[in-house]
Amino acid sequence: MSEFTKNKTANTFATLLIGIIVLSFMFTGYQSLQQGGGSPNAIGKVGDLPIKAEEYQQEYNRQIEFYKQMMGGEISAKQIEAMKIKESTLKNIVQRKLMVKFATNIGAFPSEEEVKAEIKTLPYFLSNGQFDLNRYKSILAANKLTPIEFEADVVNQLKMKNTQSLAQNFPLSKGYLNDLQKIRDEKLAAEIITISKNGLRNFVEVSSDELAKFLAVETNQKRLQSMFNERKASLDKPEEVKARHILLMAEGKKDADVKVAIEKIAKEVTASNFAKMADKYTEDPSGKGKGGDLGSFGRGRMVPEFDQVAFSQKIGTVSAPIKTQFGYHLILVEKKTEGHIATFAEFKDKFATELIQKDKVDDIKKITIDISNKLRKALEADNAAEIKSITDKYKLQYAKGSINRLDGASTGANLTVENMKELFSGDLTKPQVHLFDDGASMTMIKTSPAVASTPNDQAKVATDTAGLKNALSRKMMDSILKKLEEDTKVKIYSNMLQE
Repeated sequence: MSEFTKNKTANTFATLLIGIIVLSFMFTGYQSLQQGGGSPNAIGKVGDLPIKAEEYQQEYNRQIEFYKQMMGGEISAKQIEAMKIKESTLKNIVQRKLMVKFATNIGAFPSEEEVKAEIKTLPYFLSNGQFDLNRYKSILAANKLTPIEFEADVVNQLKMKNTQSLAQNFPLSKGYLNDLQKIRDEKLAAEIITISKNGLRNFVEVSSDELAKFLAVETNQKRLQSMFNERKASLDKPEEVKARHILLMAEGKKDADVKVAIEKIAKEVTASNFAKMADKYTEDPSGKGKGGDLGSFGRGRMVPEFDQVAFSQKIGTVSAPIKTQFGYHLILVEKKTEGHIATFAEFKDKFATELIQKDKVDDIKKITIDISNKLRKALEADNAAEIKSITDKYKLQYAKGSINRLDGASTGANLTVENMKELFSGDLTKPQVHLFDDGASMTMIKTSPAVASTPNDQAKVATDTAGLKNALSRKMMDSILKKLEEDTKVKIYSNMLQE
C-alpha cells in the first residue's frame, strides 16, 4: 500500500553517481605527494582537471559512511588507515577524472536536452512525480551548490555514461568474437573464501577489567552517548500493527455510491473470510491476490484516519467503513506489537565492547592470520569438513565457482588484473591456493583445472555475443584508463588532505 503511505522524503542531497560503471583500478602509483601548490580550493590535479577539496571531502565522507554502515557504527583512525580509505578515496576521484578526460577527448558530449532530461528524472528533485524547480533550487542552495556547478557535474556524469555506451556498442568482427571466446574458455574451477577483517572484530575478547577501565574514562562515556544518540532511532522498537484492508477507491466515482458499496461489503465480511473477500473486492493493486495484506507498520506510516483506527482497534476485529483521501476502507487488525524506547543503560556495555574491539587492530590481525593459515591447510588437504567448520564459526563467505581469463570469477568476487595474472600463472594442471589482501578484507582462492565444457555448453557460450561485447568493453576501458594514467600527470597536495 505504498501509495497510501505519507510522503516523508528527507530534504537531503544524495551523492551523484549517475551512470558510473565501477571499473577495476589499474593505477601504477601516484606521484609523490607534493607540499603546497595548486589552487587554494584544490587538493590535487589530474592533468589539467583540479580535484576540489569539497570533492575529496564528499567522496571521503561517502566512503566513511559506507564502512560505518557495513561495520555497524563508528570506525577508528586505525581502521581508516588499515582499510586504506584515503587512498581509495583518491583512486575513485582520479578514476572519474580520467574517464571525464577520455570522454572529452573523444567528444562524448551530452546535448542540452539530455542534461535537462537527466536532472528532471532525479528523484530528490521531484514532487508528486514531477520536477519541482523550487525544490531543485532549495536543495542545491542547502548544499552550497549553484545550478551551474551542479549541471556541470551532470554533464561530466553523462559524458562518462556516453563513453560507456560507445564502448559497449563498438563494432566487432565474428573472427574477433571467436578469439574472445577462446580467451573466455581458459578457465579454472575455484573455491573462494572472503575474510572480512571488520567482521572478525566480534571474535576479539574483551575482559571485564578492560570494559571497566574504558567506562571509567569520561571522554569514552561521551563517545558512547554520541553513538547511542546516533543509533537510537534504529534501536527503538516502535509500536506496530499487522493488518489487512479492503479499499474501494473514490476517484472518478460519486462518494455516496462508494459509501453504499463499502457498507454492503461490511455486512458480509468477518475476520475469518476477510482475506477471501479482500481478493474479491479490494481496489488496492498491492493487496489484490494477497488478501489485502498490508504487513506490519508503525504509527505515521499510513494516513491519519487509517492510522487512528488501526492502532485503536482490537485484535481480530473488522472496522466499520473508514473514509480517507483514497476512498473507503475496511480494516482487519491481526496482531499488535508493543513498542519499546531504547535506553543508554541497555546498550552502554555493548557499545563499549564494540569500540574496544575495533581498536584492537593487532588482535584482529592475529585472528586473521590464524584463520588464513588454517584455511590454507584445509584447502590444500581438500578437507571439506574443516573448511565448513571454519567458515561457519567465523561467518565467512564461501562459494564454489569458476574463473575465466575474460570475465573473472563467476561468484562475483572482485579480482584485480594483478590477481588474475597470479591465478593463471604457474602450473595450471595442479591445484593452487592464493591469498589476496586489499586492506579491508582478504580473499583466499583455491584453483584447480576446470572440467572441460561439453560441445553444447560451448555452443551456448559462443552465441552469447552480448556477453562477450560487455566483457570486451570492460577490458577496453581498463586498458584505456591504464594508458591515460600512464600519460597523465597526477599530483596530490598532501597538506590539503583530510586528517
